[in-house]
Amino acid sequence: MGNCFNQEETHNSSLKRITKIESRISQDLQDSEGGKISLKEFLSQGVIGRGQFGKVLKVKMKLNQKEYAMKAIKKQDIINYGLVENTMLEKKVLEYSNNPFVIRLQYSFQTENKLYLVMDLVNGGQLLKIINKQPYKRFSLHQAQFCTAEVVLGLEYLHDKLKVIYRDLKPENVLVTDDGHLKLTDFGLSKQYESDSMKFFTIAGTPEYLAPEIISNSGHNHTVDLWCLGIFIYEMLTGRTPFRDEANNTRNVEKKIAEGAIEFPDYLNEESQDIILKLLNKNPDQRLGHKSTQDIKDHAFFRNINWDDVANLKTKSPLLGLTPQPCQTTIEVAAPKKILETPQSQEAQTEENFEGFSVNHGEF
Repeated sequence: MGNCFNQEETHNSSLKRITKIESRISQDLQDSEGGKISLKEFLSQGVIGRGQFGKVLKVKMKLNQKEYAMKAIKKQDIINYGLVENTMLEKKVLEYSNNPFVIRLQYSFQTENKLYLVMDLVNGGQLLKIINKQPYKRFSLHQAQFCTAEVVLGLEYLHDKLKVIYRDLKPENVLVTDDGHLKLTDFGLSKQYESDSMKFFTIAGTPEYLAPEIISNSGHNHTVDLWCLGIFIYEMLTGRTPFRDEANNTRNVEKKIAEGAIEFPDYLNEESQDIILKLLNKNPDQRLGHKSTQDIKDHAFFRNINWDDVANLKTKSPLLGLTPQPCQTTIEVAAPKKILETPQSQEAQTEENFEGFSVNHGEF
């Protein structure tokens, strides 16, 4: 848990990489600035989340009366932090998502000062909030197995189909649908790769979830997501992360990750401990699943999981009845209203036009 951070390899190269990232997007996608989709098409129904660079609104589209989640991002902030490439990649992941366990983009557009991502609305809220409402703030083994299985399929899709490293898997970034299924969200720290051997030297992620190779800056690839998966399972089953520091001292957390052993409570069964230990192998080349996701699926932890049923959403979710009512997900409850941007005199100005950002999913 905790705040995530991102230190890019070369901040000045972010803008130059946009063209490379967007080269794979079909050229017939048209900018919504042409009068198709814009901010005026939506009414705000309240804030459902806040982040370092903006907020997420629950909105209703006037044309079809459908509800969506709208993420607003300040252009100047992501330029200042060298996150232009990450933002464009996040849009691309959401745009091309065709997996039940990854959130999907419906529209994207921009104004002079902000970028907007309009996504499917997931009413069940963050998985973390549901975990924290359970007895002892942890899941049962059955609940954890189910959640892990759906997350594994989401990661498999990101790795095998999109060639994207997630780098920020944690319960806060997993949303729960009304019918108790999971969707991965927030790809602001993601990275695209061309081959499994390709390595990155970015310091990015949430401190308690960082893999040792990120901390040592020795170069990392998609196997950092497998490390995060081990932390994720541990947190669901115990209500805490294995390398937590009571004082929230990042240096102490990093030292524990690099040097510390993992302690298990007595109630964790052998299969749970084994899969966690194999995912939290400090050597990424020996980490469970580094060759194939199938190695994870074949682990005894998933003995009772029917992977075909999970993939086709045929497995009844053990989270049913645990998700809040839709109205509980909003922080601010208000009548629908126009979405107004901060006056330009109060905004840092940027002339940057994020070419290729705008998408109308209805045109695909």
